[in-house]
Amino acid sequence: MRYLGTYLIMGLMLSPLAFADDDTDYFMAALEPLNGSGVVGVATLTVEDGKYLTVQLEASGLEPLTLHPQHIHGLDRPRQNSSCPGPDADADGDGIVSVGEGLPYYGPVILPLVPFNLVDGDGELSYSATFTIRPEDLRPLHKRTIVLHGLTVDGGYVPSVPVACGEIFEIY
Repeated sequence: MRYLGTYLIMGLMLSPLAFADDDTDYFMAALEPLNGSGVVGVATLTVEDGKYLTVQLEASGLEPLTLHPQHIHGLDRPRQNSSCPGPDADADGDGIVSVGEGLPYYGPVILPLVPFNLVDGDGELSYSATFTIRPEDLRPLHKRTIVLHGLTVDGGYVPSVPVACGEIFEIY
């Protein structure tokens, strides 16, 4: 979490708030570690004309030179906010909150943030992509989460284990 403040400031600076227009909505998610990963980051999201979603994500503390899947997750109940699970979500007591144990909190994958980029040798990820969406696909976006996955468990890399999560909130 030592970089979280820096990422939040950077995300706000990179967000084009000064150039906002009536057809663009701005969102953000502060990514915090899950499963003792130490992964932190920030995602900024813009929705233009209700159909173009741009996601920019910066994260650090990831396992170097590996693919870390990232997704927008959401609960099927549109009036309920998705959230990030805490350690108490570890129902089987193995010390890891698995994807299945996190699902009641953040819900299933709504949008895979593809392509999954290879993390650099310093464990840092820089991601940017634009998607064409239907308004009903992600709405309400401010009730969704972004989850990053991928952690070595018992000597083997498990790409599905959640390592960071952030609740999406509207900033403009």
